[in-house]
Amino acid sequence: MYKWKPSKAKRKEFAQKMATDQTFLNAYNERKKSKADKRRLTSSFDYNTAGGEYIPTKLQHDFCFEHIDLFMTKEQIQAANDVLYGYSCKEKITHDSIHIVNEIIRNFHL
Repeated sequence: MYKWKPSKAKRKEFAQKMATDQTFLNAYNERKKSKADKRRLTSSFDYNTAGGEYIPTKLQHDFCFEHIDLFMTKEQIQAANDVLYGYSCKEKITHDSIHIVNEIIRNFHL
């Protein structure tokens, strides 16, 4: 499958604009954030078709371990426990647990 990539000159021009033009940088970051928010809002969270199983990352494990108090609901606590178990035992866990933890990480860093 073909995926368009900018030319070397276009990449250089983009990097230069990002480094020097504050309004361009702000507009780019705002578009990026709104696109991510829209994707989250319109997601059906149907992990049986989209998810799969993965081994959690060290970042996810460490966040759950250090901030277990941020996990309030039964579903969130179970997701945190799944991530802690999955990383410690190098076992695959469902993507929905990882997604719940990632959402809490995103909200924590906002």
